[in-house]
Amino acid sequence: MKPFPAMRRPIAPWVGACLILVGVRLEADEVLAARQTVNLIVDAIQRISINGPATLRVTTATAGQAPTAAADTTTTYSITSNNGTVKITAHLDAALPAGMAITLTAMAPSGGQSLGKKALSLQAVDVVNAVGKVSETKLLSYQLTATAAAGPLPTTTRTVILTIAADGGDDH
Repeated sequence: MKPFPAMRRPIAPWVGACLILVGVRLEADEVLAARQTVNLIVDAIQRISINGPATLRVTTATAGQAPTAAADTTTTYSITSNNGTVKITAHLDAALPAGMAITLTAMAPSGGQSLGKKALSLQAVDVVNAVGKVSETKLLSYQLTATAAAGPLPTTTRTVILTIAADGGDDH
């Protein structure tokens, strides 16, 4: 008598079925996989903006002296630059009335150097240099001085223009 012949037969189909399923699973993984080459590009970016208006109003003086200067320290600028070392220049869009002067101090972003208080005119002047790869917001401080000869002046506007330029290392 043969021992348990009926028990041996079902094992062979199970082993065969398992091998077939494993083969099907491997083929399914191969069919579901795909590859793609992705090109990664970051362009040179240099952006600057001024945030908020500034108001400079001369309102008082000590008798016998020039009117007291007006200051505004509520304005900021934002800069994003990823392309080497740059500087920031500033100038006005139009000349100031006689007897008036405006100065600007721009705080430097990380790694940069503020060049301190600079008189603004129609000609661009460096206000920050040695600016590397940054994305920051920093303070702008304005000061307006007026002589008595300037006289009373109704609200007059001037636009301050900040520009990012290549930093050649010279301080104007």
